[in-house]
Amino acid sequence: MNPHLLGLYLVAVFLAMIAPGPDMMFVLAVGARGGPRAGLMATVGVASSEIVQITAVAAGLSALFAAAPAAFNALRLGGAAYLLYLGVQALRHARRGSPIDTGAAGSRLSGRYAYLRGAVTNLVNPKMVTFVVAFLPQFVDRGLGHVPLAGRLAAEVR
Repeated sequence: MNPHLLGLYLVAVFLAMIAPGPDMMFVLAVGARGGPRAGLMATVGVASSEIVQITAVAAGLSALFAAAPAAFNALRLGGAAYLLYLGVQALRHARRGSPIDTGAAGSRLSGRYAYLRGAVTNLVNPKMVTFVVAFLPQFVDRGLGHVPLAGRLAAEVR
């Protein structure tokens, strides 16, 4: 592992993550609606799915998407459709003056629900998927050897 590249990657990821996006807005909305515990669980869900995405890229997902751009476009379009669906739902509920997905009136959001929604929202977030697939490989030092499976997939693509 190259400590210089790891440091640069961590700084770049931190700067990208503090920029508000769908995940940040989702966590804020869940925290405001469900309380601090629900907001924390939504954050943990988002972070968990980021770990899944980074692991997938390290295992060669970016090489797979390079070989099959239609798969990457399908994933991005599916994620955009899901985020559009969430936006339309929010607008519909705001128009009626009712809360979004809270179940019974006055009920709190469960931690499990907040976690799962946070994970799904991040997994299908086109910004995050594109960022991880395009950005992470830039910080891999090929001189130190390939990340497991990534080298094999990259060789098959060539």
